[in-house]
Amino acid sequence: MPGHSQFRLLTLHYSLYQLSVALAGGFVGAYLLKLGFSLPAALSAYAALLSMRFGLRFISLSIVRRVGYQAAIVLGTILVAAQFLPLMGADKPYWLVAWLLVVSLAESLYWPVYHAAAAVTGGEARGREVGIRAAAGALANVLGPLAGGALLEHFGPAVDFAIAALISMMSVAPLLALKGIAGGPVPSIRESVRSIDRSGFATFAADGWMASGLAIAWPMTLFLSLDLHFAAFGVANAAAGVMGAVTGLLCGSAIDRGGRDRCLALVSCALVAGFILRTCATWSPLAATLANASGAAVQGLYVPVLMTVIYDSAKQSGAAYRFNFAAEAGWDIGAASGCLAAALVAGLTQVPSLAVLPAVLGVGVFYHCVRGQSHPLRRPLGLNDEVSAA
Repeated sequence: MPGHSQFRLLTLHYSLYQLSVALAGGFVGAYLLKLGFSLPAALSAYAALLSMRFGLRFISLSIVRRVGYQAAIVLGTILVAAQFLPLMGADKPYWLVAWLLVVSLAESLYWPVYHAAAAVTGGEARGREVGIRAAAGALANVLGPLAGGALLEHFGPAVDFAIAALISMMSVAPLLALKGIAGGPVPSIRESVRSIDRSGFATFAADGWMASGLAIAWPMTLFLSLDLHFAAFGVANAAAGVMGAVTGLLCGSAIDRGGRDRCLALVSCALVAGFILRTCATWSPLAATLANASGAAVQGLYVPVLMTVIYDSAKQSGAAYRFNFAAEAGWDIGAASGCLAAALVAGLTQVPSLAVLPAVLGVGVFYHCVRGQSHPLRRPLGLNDEVSAA
């Protein structure tokens, strides 16, 4: 199958998958707050989830070795759809633990394989491809929050979660149509540790640390500023999705013209400004909504800059899955640590918006890792001769 057909199938899958996430998964933090969790408790629950995901990576590695890449990403997608059953009872400790286990295993299976597939699919115009995929995800982030907020507000979580699970299952069809994923050999546990790419690991760790503020703490802070109203939360995120779609396409095209370093400087400054704006904007629902929209515009610039580096490095490594398996572990460590820092700040200050602030420390690491990587391959640590030759 031609590479562009594989790209279209993977993009179609991602669009449906992201729609499922935007319809219900994006409301999980808000749902935990609605169940009665405090902000520090909800952030601690996410830290536990990410820590479990890190540990379960080694189990997922064995599963991938047994069933192959395509079956593994399908299984991960099905488990993502199954998460909503235990989530319904997450106010009970045993259901909360069950939800944490299901999501942790699902994501440890799904994301390394997905990123490996994205890395080896296409690549001739990487910035444009990542921009298109980011824009497709952003479009889902317009429709999903609008529908999800309305469903949660008027029909309750059971209806919303059921529809999200169905869409997640629908996203399996494009995966089944793929003709293999050339992710390279599945590594052993020892190989996955020895072959860590220092730059990829640090870049994803910085991304995870920032995501603890931007993608986990901030949505919950926004929900609190909107007086726990799902519909208003959905509208705010839909408006943000529009901004992210436009800027994602613009940045992707600029990267293909050799403008990654210029975009990097702009994105890094905008990220710092976005953190400050979010910290100060929760005094009114309108200010918080505007901060959310501007933050999504920055995110639309940020994702192509980050992922073009990661995907190019993974593809050039000759072992895309092994590269992403190790890099994703860095993301888990960064995000889990960031959630704990955010929970600590929220608990000590009792000011929800300040929970976002620790994540700004990741911007400097991100800039350092990405700067100058027009040809972003870095030599991995501890590779033996056989792996280097590959």
